[in-house]
Amino acid sequence: MQPTQTLLSTLAELLAGDVAYLAAAAAKHVHWIKDVFTPDLTTDFTALVEADFDGYVALNAAAGAQQAFTDPITGQRVVQLIEPLGGWHSETTGVTNLPQTIYGYAVTDLADAVTLGSALLDTPVTLSGVGEAVDVSNIRLTFDVAPLS
Repeated sequence: MQPTQTLLSTLAELLAGDVAYLAAAAAKHVHWIKDVFTPDLTTDFTALVEADFDGYVALNAAAGAQQAFTDPITGQRVVQLIEPLGGWHSETTGVTNLPQTIYGYAVTDLADAVTLGSALLDTPVTLSGVGEAVDVSNIRLTFDVAPLS
């Protein structure tokens, strides 16, 4: 059976509002990862190497329901994490542990015990001095409808 647009949209909306995970009352963490990794269904944040440059802290996605929508170009269902004030931006404040290359990010619950997703940056970012930054415009979970058809 081919699911309808209504049913597929509901999947993303349910995940965006699921209080056990993405819509928890506590914030979600976004961690920069400084070692090469391959995002997949079994990626575990505790097995990744987190950034440790001066000025780095894991960023917090907003608590509560996240954004859910359909990308009109790809047809994918998207759940987008609500960014913190200042966006998904981390800046070096010193030279400890530099140079350091950031390959991607992982999203976890507030306790960093449950890995919710991960991704590679389009291009790794090498930080080598004070005042350099790594930025991502959006943190999104995308769902291709093809496996459901």
